[in-house]
Amino acid sequence: MILDEDLASLRRTRMSANAIRVLIEKGWQRAVSGDYEYKLLSAYARLILPSEDDAQEFISEDGTPLVGVAINAGQPEWMTIGPVFKAIEELHPGLGRKALKVLESPLCHFGMPHTPGGAFELCQQLYWQGEEDETTALEEWGDEADDADIPRRAVMFDGIPEWAYLTHLEGQHPIADEEFHALAVQYAAHPAGKLLSALSRLLTIEAESDLFAPAHDGYGWSNEPPIVCGWDTEQDFDAIFDDNYRYYCESGEEPPWVGCVKFACTEEGIANALPSIRHTGSVLSALDTALNEIRNFQP
Repeated sequence: MILDEDLASLRRTRMSANAIRVLIEKGWQRAVSGDYEYKLLSAYARLILPSEDDAQEFISEDGTPLVGVAINAGQPEWMTIGPVFKAIEELHPGLGRKALKVLESPLCHFGMPHTPGGAFELCQQLYWQGEEDETTALEEWGDEADDADIPRRAVMFDGIPEWAYLTHLEGQHPIADEEFHALAVQYAAHPAGKLLSALSRLLTIEAESDLFAPAHDGYGWSNEPPIVCGWDTEQDFDAIFDDNYRYYCESGEEPPWVGCVKFACTEEGIANALPSIRHTGSVLSALDTALNEIRNFQP
């Protein structure tokens, strides 16, 4: 990771702590930074070198200082996803639903996906007492139910097909991974074919390993969406997502990162950490590719 020319200007007497940090950062940039450069996804990785301030987080049980590669998300982009997934569903019943589930899977690392399915689950958690609509929650209001400030499913999800947000649908058999890969090949020439191919690749990469950077211990679920997906417009579910954000702000401390790979700065430690670092980057890169195909879709 560190080349000989990086060391050329450093005499042994000038190897300060800062110089060593610079060398580590150069090696990091050279080795894996390309896996964490995205066009649309707001996710990013940052290298955390041990310091006195991070003593508890980055010291192993035997006292060894640890380096961390932390995954977070910045200010997300908003986008519309309905047209392309409706086109995919029209190609083959159940295919649009499966494609959407493939997209949502890696987004779960960042908390509840900001998608139609994620918005529906948030409605269940925030407003509907775990039910599939507002009926039970409104019963507590009695005669004043009409005035209750509780989102109605028929309004929030008006015009959105149930397969786009419900986890279970009666009468529809879910498409298995193998069939999805085959259908992606079958419909490669369709205007949505590039997206299907990108999602097929994403599904393959995710299935190869469970080495995605692990979440922080001792905290609840993250709430850092790297993308916000409306159905017909970019703002379809903003009211729900805003309420969820306020809930998180009021509920206490959030984890400092979505995921973090920690390792000793030794040859063995780096070798053991690189598979997880690279797998995480590969998953996010494949997700970014799929999101760009959604944005570029032309019927």
